[in-house]
Amino acid sequence: MKKWNRVLLVMLMVFLLTGCGKATAEVTTIAIQKDGTIEHTMVEDFGEGSADALQSMMQEKTDLYNSSHLSGENGIVVTAVESGDGVVKVVMTFPDAEAFDGFMNMDVVAVDPALRAPFFYGTVEDAFEQGFDLEIKLQSAEGEEVLQGKDDILAMGKNKIIIYDNEMNLGAPVQISTQNGLLYISDNVTVAGKNAVEVSETDDLAYILLNG
Repeated sequence: MKKWNRVLLVMLMVFLLTGCGKATAEVTTIAIQKDGTIEHTMVEDFGEGSADALQSMMQEKTDLYNSSHLSGENGIVVTAVESGDGVVKVVMTFPDAEAFDGFMNMDVVAVDPALRAPFFYGTVEDAFEQGFDLEIKLQSAEGEEVLQGKDDILAMGKNKIIIYDNEMNLGAPVQISTQNGLLYISDNVTVAGKNAVEVSETDDLAYILLNG
């Protein structure tokens, strides 16, 4: 798929990338905290001396988004930009999933809203109301049990669910962690540890149904 070729991450790569764009020692992570805030850590192979330019670019885009959508202490924060051995790590904190989705899709939506690669974190009921497709099969994260179709999934309507399009990260592996236990996952998701999964495909949305 080519629809994500103008995403924020691509813009950063065009500006800075000299390697292949694959992390050498770590992968990009999305960590959902107990209060719903999100810590996003992007890890990429960038050229030496690029950290200052990257931090300046990210801060400029963050200020632009905050001024248009958020305010005060509830804004997005560039927490850290670190570099070493050709690898740059950018850590950002978002007040909630909506801000994360909005910021990461800011550039592509300006071109064509159909290019959006969504990130959703909320209840199953809210996901259904927002139009996400629930006619899917989810496999137990620990056993053989299966949820098949919308009715099975809506029966757990108060549970939290993560829905993620890995076009956002160009299909490179992403680890998603949460404070809630894992119940069911789609077949393009693998368990990566306690309350953590890894997504590395772009063809379909990834679904992670949580215990709580």
